[in-house]
Amino acid sequence: MKIRVKIKPGAKESGVKEKTDMYGNVVYVVRVKSLPKNGEANEEMLELLGDYFEVPKTHLQIKSGFKSRNKIILVPKA
Repeated sequence: MKIRVKIKPGAKESGVKEKTDMYGNVVYVVRVKSLPKNGEANEEMLELLGDYFEVPKTHLQIKSGFKSRNKIILVPKA
């Protein structure tokens, strides 16, 4: 399945929250402590999403938005 993610790097606490946008779509807001240098924030985001969806982070794929705060992530169906 495809999910929409908004990443917030440099946060004090890491975590994943589910929010609904004004169109009724689910957006996952992921706060990471890492800064967006050398893909560190993306790596931490994938770890958090892997834990959240209970899948290995290696099964998650960034489909679009690798250098953006708004991303599309592919998550395998469990």
